[in-house]
Amino acid sequence: MARLVHDTDHILDTAARLLRDTGPAGVTVSAVVRAAGVSSGSVYHRFPDRAALLGALWTRTLARYHTAAYPLFDGDPVEAATALAEYTVRWCADNPLDAHVLLTGAARFGADAWPEAVRAEREAENERWNAAIRDLVRRLCDRTGRSRTAVLLAAVDLPTAAVRRYLVSGTPIPDDLPAVTAQTVRGALN
Repeated sequence: MARLVHDTDHILDTAARLLRDTGPAGVTVSAVVRAAGVSSGSVYHRFPDRAALLGALWTRTLARYHTAAYPLFDGDPVEAATALAEYTVRWCADNPLDAHVLLTGAARFGADAWPEAVRAEREAENERWNAAIRDLVRRLCDRTGRSRTAVLLAAVDLPTAAVRRYLVSGTPIPDDLPAVTAQTVRGALN
């Protein structure tokens, strides 16, 4: 019988499905092996332990979300915040498993136990993202005259809150939610 070759994305996608279905505690190497239909060696070859698996799932997901988001920070700050809000909700609708990973949060993935290289990658990406957010918030405060708290609520917290109820309940995000969220953010910042 020919040996099947399984790619890393298949293993991480399986881990994401387990997360959605069973929560963080249910994402174990043995559960991933069973659910993915792969050998334990196939998983351990890529991820020496659960911490490495969870770290890889987190960093892959964060990269997927951030890659298309970074260009949206440029230009007029209200337009940037509006575009980011719409992008965030649309991305979550198009990528519900990945969105669930981000909603769960790195802390619930045992981030302190991740391999040093994965922790360093996470810290570098967090700093890059947080710097972009800080700059956008500063520009929004300057442009709108609103407080930092009001700007963070509108530009950062509102898009996350918009998708949370759907991700937690496992129901599809409504088709109009990206546009509604963008309109709400724009209205709060104008």
